[in-house]
Amino acid sequence: MKKLLCAVFLFMFLVSTAFAEPGFRGRPITNNLMMPTGYTLNQNEFIVGIGSIGYGITDNIQVGTNILLFLFQVYNVNLKASFIKTEKMAFAAGVEFAKFNLDVFSDDDDDNADFTTISPFVVLSTKMGEKTTLHVAGMYTAWSGDYETDEVDVTSTTSGTRIYGGVDHNLSIKTKFLAEAGYDIEFEGFFAGGGVLFGWEKFRLKLGVTYYSPEGSDGFTLPNIGIWWRFKA
Repeated sequence: MKKLLCAVFLFMFLVSTAFAEPGFRGRPITNNLMMPTGYTLNQNEFIVGIGSIGYGITDNIQVGTNILLFLFQVYNVNLKASFIKTEKMAFAAGVEFAKFNLDVFSDDDDDNADFTTISPFVVLSTKMGEKTTLHVAGMYTAWSGDYETDEVDVTSTTSGTRIYGGVDHNLSIKTKFLAEAGYDIEFEGFFAGGGVLFGWEKFRLKLGVTYYSPEGSDGFTLPNIGIWWRFKA
């Protein structure tokens, strides 16, 4: 798996100059590796990917969802509004809603239970130079269900209240290096990751890896792969 990812990274870096136009100019990224940034989609702009869908209602408000997760009975929607958006910095606030099932411990046996989470967040993105942007975010997650979170069987995708820090750095006009780290307060686990984002006029490709170590687990190493199109209607 590691050799395959390395080969894909090298191939995409070498061929990236063959695409006609860069995709980052005038359109800052709305998400880093996993965390949100302070930027939003432009008005009438779409993101359509393998699961992910987003739409810019105005230049400062966007909505989105991941329809692929619906197949796994994870019903989700998100909203983000950017209150400050300049060339130097951006500040945004938003909320994510999700309804899903998780395994829980009940009378020494595993059981399955419904949970609902509402996660408001704030994020600040600020330029650290011509090529580097720093992102700092905090997300509070309110859980509701028949069980407490300490009864949940933690998986690689289980997350709660979190603090994030991340950077994106321009390696070229079409290539960004992404990195981020943080701590999940709910499940007492650190996470960190890195990757590369390739951007052209409309097409985007993200390749990376993240490590997450919630309490009570041996840790999870997760590939971070995203393929989507960003275009204006």
